[in-house]
Amino acid sequence: MAKVLVVDDDPALRQALRGALGRVGFEVVVAPDARGGLDLLTTARPDAVVLDLGLPDAHGLDVVRRFRSLSTVPVLILSGSTEESRKVQALEAGADDYLDKPFGVEELGARLRALLRRSGAAEGDPAGARPAVLDLGRLVVDLGARTVVVDGDPVHLTPTEWRLLEELAAHPGRLLTHRWLLARVWEEGRGEESRAALRTHVRSLRAKLGDPAERPTYVATESGAGYRWIAAPPDAAPAAVVEAGPDVAPDTRALVHDLNNALTALQLGVHLAQGRLERSSLDDEERRAVLAPLDHLDATLARAGRLAVALEHRAIGEQTARGD
Repeated sequence: MAKVLVVDDDPALRQALRGALGRVGFEVVVAPDARGGLDLLTTARPDAVVLDLGLPDAHGLDVVRRFRSLSTVPVLILSGSTEESRKVQALEAGADDYLDKPFGVEELGARLRALLRRSGAAEGDPAGARPAVLDLGRLVVDLGARTVVVDGDPVHLTPTEWRLLEELAAHPGRLLTHRWLLARVWEEGRGEESRAALRTHVRSLRAKLGDPAERPTYVATESGAGYRWIAAPPDAAPAAVVEAGPDVAPDTRALVHDLNNALTALQLGVHLAQGRLERSSLDDEERRAVLAPLDHLDATLARAGRLAVALEHRAIGEQTARGD
């Protein structure tokens, strides 16, 4: 059983995460702050870390760098809606992925399992190795022969487009930041001109793969951060990334952070209750009667999360209008 270290300062969220991760098959250890997290990183030897950037005793980016200096275990960032710039900085500092609050049990478990699979591949685990041929139905990519076939027809890619496709397909599910891709695809990838070139090449690659940006099947855009290889049906579009930045007033950021923590804890609790009911001895009619209000509560919590984002955007607009 894989062991996950959860580092979060919110007691209710820590308890909810412990229960949620235990339900989906993980052993869980928790810490309320950076110091406790660093201690458990070396003593408990977890297989992955779930880390909230808003810790009371250390700057979030410093914590990521410290974790990365001590261990190569995957680090999943839990991010509030006001943390767009910090998410990108955390990825550059060594984090492997991030998950926006509020989130569900299944998505959290899936993200962690994906990180653990990639970690196993990096350590030479043959079961985690990426296949040489990716057969995705209408798209077939042969990484060894460097060929691409779309709907049965060969597609010619430029060398840059091929390197982009190779990097994306070789890291499924992982957010590849602009800076990371520029460094891997271009010898000296830096500056706005190179970032513009990256966007141009991604658009060209998408066109050749028949992969519209608004409903991606293969390459999803994480706004302001980078790109992610999703290789999923078109109707399985990734969750939107909230655009926000350092212009939000600190009190607004803190309020939204706390609100998202509360919503996440509640949503995880609802999901745990739903799972227990599904496995209960109630007959189908009784189970449906109990699950119906829980399903309604789950939808209401998701709506509350969207409202929190809307309020944040309004605060940004009002602050801009005042010239703050």
